Amino acid sequence: MPGALDGVRVIDFGQYIAGPLVAELLAQNGADVVHIDPPGGPRLTGLPDAYLNRGKRRIMLDLHTEEDVDTAHRLCASADVVVENFRPGVMARLGLGGADLTGANPGLVHCSLPGFAATDPRSALPAWEGVVLSATAGYRRVREHWDWKARVLNEVDDPSRPLFTALPIASNTAALLGALRIVSALYRRERTGRGAVLEVPLAEAMLEVVGFHLEMPDFVGPREDLPKAFLGSFRCSDGGYLDQVPYPRSVRKLLEAAGEWDAWCAAGLSDLTRAFFDPEVKHVAERRFTDLVRTRPAAYWENLVQEQGSAAARVRTPQEWLNNEHARESRTVVDLEDPEFGRLSMAGIVLDLGETPTRVVPRSLPDGDADDVLAVQDRPARTAATGTGRAEAPLAGVSVVEVSQVVAGPIAGRLLADLGADVVKIANPAPDGNNGFHGSYTNRGKQTALLDVQDPDDVATVRAAVAASDVLLQNYAYGAIERYGLGYEELRNERRDLVYVSMGAYSRSGPWRHRRGHENQAVAVTGLSSRYGGEDGWPMYQPYLICDVGTGIMGAFGAVLGLYHRARTGTGQHISTSLTHLATLHQGTYLFAGDDAADARLPEPSGLDARGWSPLQRLYRAADGWLFLAVGPDQRPALLEALFVDDAGEDLVDDLGDRISAVLRQHTRSHWAAFLGSRGIAAQPVRDIGDVANDPVWHDRGVLRHSLNGEGKISPVLGVGSPPWPVPEHVLDHPGPLGAHTATVRRRYLDAASIGRQTSHAQP
Repeated sequence: MPGALDGVRVIDFGQYIAGPLVAELLAQNGADVVHIDPPGGPRLTGLPDAYLNRGKRRIMLDLHTEEDVDTAHRLCASADVVVENFRPGVMARLGLGGADLTGANPGLVHCSLPGFAATDPRSALPAWEGVVLSATAGYRRVREHWDWKARVLNEVDDPSRPLFTALPIASNTAALLGALRIVSALYRRERTGRGAVLEVPLAEAMLEVVGFHLEMPDFVGPREDLPKAFLGSFRCSDGGYLDQVPYPRSVRKLLEAAGEWDAWCAAGLSDLTRAFFDPEVKHVAERRFTDLVRTRPAAYWENLVQEQGSAAARVRTPQEWLNNEHARESRTVVDLEDPEFGRLSMAGIVLDLGETPTRVVPRSLPDGDADDVLAVQDRPARTAATGTGRAEAPLAGVSVVEVSQVVAGPIAGRLLADLGADVVKIANPAPDGNNGFHGSYTNRGKQTALLDVQDPDDVATVRAAVAASDVLLQNYAYGAIERYGLGYEELRNERRDLVYVSMGAYSRSGPWRHRRGHENQAVAVTGLSSRYGGEDGWPMYQPYLICDVGTGIMGAFGAVLGLYHRARTGTGQHISTSLTHLATLHQGTYLFAGDDAADARLPEPSGLDARGWSPLQRLYRAADGWLFLAVGPDQRPALLEALFVDDAGEDLVDDLGDRISAVLRQHTRSHWAAFLGSRGIAAQPVRDIGDVANDPVWHDRGVLRHSLNGEGKISPVLGVGSPPWPVPEHVLDHPGPLGAHTATVRRRYLDAASIGRQTSHAQP
């Protein structure tokens, strides 16, 4: 069956991670992707190349030669999409920038993914992953980490130092956002005939990841009552670890199932809610819980909690996840026959589309398709020659009903609102309805209504809203929403053109589809937390909700893919993604198994002692705090000359890191940023959330803005930046109290239901 992007041609100039991953996500959904490699092959070779360049045709071009630049121009003239992730200005100097290419091909969608935006003073900074993460509070201090415990603090020499992660979180998130915006621009092109020039800087993509903490900085911090009791991984009798949902009702279910609840009550611990607000009770309860979990093996606890219908996961290693039955049946992990490494297990699909299945195809080797690519390079681009020409938001006229809770679902709805959709969020009115964190980060730009799906009148309102809408988003556990007649199979009988998007902890295909879970369980079961903790260390979460955020972005991406397919065929479909899909994607450049893979993996420093990849790419302490030093292979002589003027010619190998560390401690971070920056070497101070929240450049660009937060206070919140289309005014509005539009929504949709089916069914 054709993919949702069947017939779309993409020219991919991307190198390293962000650019190639955007194009690979498009290839998964049927796009014809041509990847351009430089002479000598990709910048990131071996196993990462086997993952990032799957499903693409490949040609090698030397963009330093006039002939190959001309070839690149001809390829772009026949394209629908061009992707690149160089520093701002690099492609423009070759005549391959967005303005040049869309001038010749007005229907082209050009997407650039630099480290920092072209108008950002840091645009010339070599934006290595460590530089971007340091600039965006991606390396949180141990004491600020949302999983810190006394056991962790006892294992580090300096609780104020940043924790290093080797995962390319900024690049991965920029790729997810880039894919969403590209398909949104293609959908807009169907209606308007206009292409677009998009810019998705890695640093600003990271603001999406840290956005929750910008708005609610006290959610996790050094206070004794945070993080909450029972949060984290607990060691079991067999040396394994258990991670379970830390809600009081979930803890009580576990204690009851284990026959321990009466003993807890006798000890005066029956009010588990107090453990979340009373530090003294928290320490007693958590110590007792820790001792209990140590009495039985991890598999016992996981099975016990699953039998209760609650959420828990045994912490697994990445290699265990690669061999997991659910991961394989859901195609979250796939096996491919690679031309270099043979049979490989690796990260698989990120979206599951019912009518336009995603596909994962082995890569070609560099330049392996040159003749094929050149033979068809003059194919006319599939650009829209007609259209209204209106400069409007991509999803103008699209109606969305969002039935969701906590983080991932609300983020998906907010991103669709940012793109111009009319979004109505339906939330649970029960006091313990688990509605999550209500504020600008999750719910701005929406109408919100409190409707009870167990009330017949409210269910009628929800069904009327769905009947009048184009997209339904939901992120409840498998089977939950179906109990109220709101599952896809029932709704599709009434709405063949409905785009229905499900987000959950686990894929909706595979033996674990009924399991419940949250971010904690996704990072535990996929091996993500064991990567951060180190091979023999205590598992630790990543410092932010990277799976929730990524799942929300992918949910929005899936919705727009569904709309794009519907615009061309008239049919809707069921689309799903999950936290474990995204936890797997975040490990993609490291996650491999195969006979020839063991010795070819990238080095992956992990654990509490990790500082970076090498002495030239790592965290160092300066006189007043920490910075990340990023030195390219060709910059080593310049660094040695700058730091070791008297002995720059010495063979500094074994003790290079110690030598650099001793020198950097002599001056401040700002000194080194300026001194080394003048030599083209990045020395980026590690910033905290407060620094990021008040960054004047991002406020000037509208990427951040001051507004009401979820607690009704003025604070920095995410904006929408400067997209190449009008931003609807309502998307910047604070949503008000959760449920502020309940009466309006009831009137709107019950009136519509009373006079017959009313629907926008926006079609380009």
